[in-house]
Amino acid sequence: MKFSKVIYFLLIGTILATIALLVVFDQSDTEDKKEVIVPLVKEVVDAKPIEVKPTRKQAAETIKLEVIRVRPDGSLVIAGKGLPNSKVEIISGSKVIAVTTSDKIGDFVAVPEKQLESGEYFLSFRQTTNDKKVIIANKSVAINVTGAKNDIPIVAIIDSEGKLGAKVIQSPSLDDNKEINKQEKNIIEDQRDPYIAILAITHDTKVGQLVLSGRAHNGVQINAGFTGKETSSTKIINDEWALSIPGKLIAGKQKVFAVLLGKDGKVLSENSIIISGKIIQNANGKTFVVVQKGDALWNIAYQRLGVGNRYIDIVKLNKNKIINPDLIYPKQLFIIPKQVMN
Repeated sequence: MKFSKVIYFLLIGTILATIALLVVFDQSDTEDKKEVIVPLVKEVVDAKPIEVKPTRKQAAETIKLEVIRVRPDGSLVIAGKGLPNSKVEIISGSKVIAVTTSDKIGDFVAVPEKQLESGEYFLSFRQTTNDKKVIIANKSVAINVTGAKNDIPIVAIIDSEGKLGAKVIQSPSLDDNKEINKQEKNIIEDQRDPYIAILAITHDTKVGQLVLSGRAHNGVQINAGFTGKETSSTKIINDEWALSIPGKLIAGKQKVFAVLLGKDGKVLSENSIIISGKIIQNANGKTFVVVQKGDALWNIAYQRLGVGNRYIDIVKLNKNKIINPDLIYPKQLFIIPKQVMN
């Protein structure tokens, strides 16, 4: 009997131990699962989005629009400053209408091959760097061209981010206000710093002398000549000047200078350029234009020849100097073709 009770208690103990072990194993299995699941859930909750660097971005500081001019015939020229040695594209709608390249300091000038027809245009600007990064300017340009011969197109710069309103930079009303603001303009001009620039050089074959012309302001007299030789002088009329300088051209290089003098004879400003006598003489009396900072061939052609598209003629005459029509540099000398008389 006692033996039966012992066996009975042993069986009960065995059963309870087995149940206990099963519970322990089940808990261990559950805990193992929790150890796998909980960190995963926590990781998903605490995870930060992966930062993807865009290939395109808007950045006003990388493209600055400085000059935008549209003529009544639809001729367009745009100049500005962007990232150095980069491709600059002007886009109208979905079409690229002009492509140029910025120089080593970022300056660029773009002139579409075709004139703008009458209508409304919304231009955006895209720049691609050497490492293939694409930057889109956060400013756009709105243009309205009527197509009429004497109608000045309306041009406005628009902030595409909506932070600033549209700024009209060209319109018939602005042109009409020139006469109204003439007195105010004169006051502003009186406050300008003294300035002089040599804009053109011509060799007068009849008298064998060099003729210089240029612009200057806030001075009373211009003196000009070859360095180390006699000079000649002239007065400034409407910010312009021209004179013949004494002395003969030499075959090699020599320096030509012009200075702006004040009332007391003090030099206020000076400009100079190195020329090659042989190149000047070989031009047979044709005029050389001296490239200024911010110049574009289209502008030079318009100012000197009356038609901006004649920049092509300038390129043909100076093909040994102009590798890329969009890249010209200050103090370069280009032969200018004769103006076509109507």
